Amino acid sequence: MRKISAATLGLLFLVAGECAHATPPAQAGATEARGHFAQVSGVKLYYEECNTASRISVVLLHDGLLHSVTWDDVWAPLCARFHVLRYDRRGYGRSDAATAPFVPEEDLFQLMRLVKMNRAIIVGNSSGAGLALDFALAHSDMTEGLFLIGPVVHGMASSAYFLERGNRANAPLAQNDLKAAAENWSRDPYLISGANPEARKKLFDALALNPQNLKTGGQFESRPSPPSVLRLAQIQAPAVILIGDSDIADVIAYGGAIEAALPIVSFEVWKNCGHLIQLERPAELVVRFERFAALADRREANVPSAELRDLVGEYRFFSRSIAISLKNDRLWLGLPDTPDKPLFAASNSRFFVRTTETEFQFERDPAGKIVKLVIFNADGNKIECPRA
Repeated sequence: MRKISAATLGLLFLVAGECAHATPPAQAGATEARGHFAQVSGVKLYYEECNTASRISVVLLHDGLLHSVTWDDVWAPLCARFHVLRYDRRGYGRSDAATAPFVPEEDLFQLMRLVKMNRAIIVGNSSGAGLALDFALAHSDMTEGLFLIGPVVHGMASSAYFLERGNRANAPLAQNDLKAAAENWSRDPYLISGANPEARKKLFDALALNPQNLKTGGQFESRPSPPSVLRLAQIQAPAVILIGDSDIADVIAYGGAIEAALPIVSFEVWKNCGHLIQLERPAELVVRFERFAALADRREANVPSAELRDLVGEYRFFSRSIAISLKNDRLWLGLPDTPDKPLFAASNSRFFVRTTETEFQFERDPAGKIVKLVIFNADGNKIECPRA
């Protein structure tokens, strides 16, 4: 039974998060970056970019407490392989605070244009992931993929527990005691899992040196209407959701809502991690991102519709049946209890998904008739599914 369960999980494009990988060393020269300031709608925004020669572009969007320094530990290895942009959103780090209503995704659009990124994989943590989703809805042509860490989604309300926790941590701000508020957040059990003094010190130091972060809220941010949570199904970019098992329940709920709506998505729970996985497990995060980037960037073969139509049908999958259908010149895979998932052509007979390394091979008999579908899971497990 366990073997069947694992195969089914592979088929449904789910992966269990593990924190036990290593990151290859950065290439010399690729990580050099100098900060710049850009004028965006009358506001000065601080940003950094690196490795402009790389073909694959990546944007890093920070959460609602830390500014772009949250990515320090992943910056060098990412810069070794990708053209990377990170910036301080309005009111955070070295960027000007907002004084009037603005659209956050427009800031991101302007910065991407400035650094000549026509299309990028958007990496977002927490509220940065919410911005990534908003951007994907507003600028689908510029969104190659979504790598969402402890995401929120705009339009989905927070629980009273979540709000009370934030109010408790920020209570010292009423007496202008910024250090005490920074200490409260650095001890938060949901942001960082377990003791992890190194990560907690990074969190405290960043807030202590940038107390304006604690006073920055979303009061001037204009949210999409209708809200993003109601339009997630429109996003066609592949996405991965990473959530630490110590994160707060609201974030797990947000992740579930996103997973249920996006058509191309993988949901992973990482053991012994909290909300700020980039501070806790930077090396493992880089390795996971590199795997996702390779799939998001993988080129699709052009297969005529007539050949795709020949693959449509039912295939036996243990005691169930896999349905292969054709919609808008693309094959879709479906099981009775799951939403259909799009398949991408590697060749006329081999197909892949953009969230895991699972691949699908349609095989023919000597007469040229399709006789079975073979599933190659990421764990090396192979499943043969005869045509019904």
